[in-house]
Amino acid sequence: MSTLERLADAAAAIDPRWTLLGLLIVLDGWALGHVWLSSERRREKVLWTGVLVLCPIIGCLFWFVLGPKRHAEEPR
Repeated sequence: MSTLERLADAAAAIDPRWTLLGLLIVLDGWALGHVWLSSERRREKVLWTGVLVLCPIIGCLFWFVLGPKRHAEEPR
């Protein structure tokens, strides 16, 4: 059995729920990092942290839609 076949077998044996959990943890960590490195007031940071920690799936979706404020650069 080649290394590639062993790797494919190992990947197929992973439960998809663990993969989704890992993805959720990475996305929540990324969102929390952006929240705490932003220039927003502390109150907003604490609020977003609570939402992200208490409701990870919904909170992450809300943050991606409502949280980051991206402003287009003004022409010079």
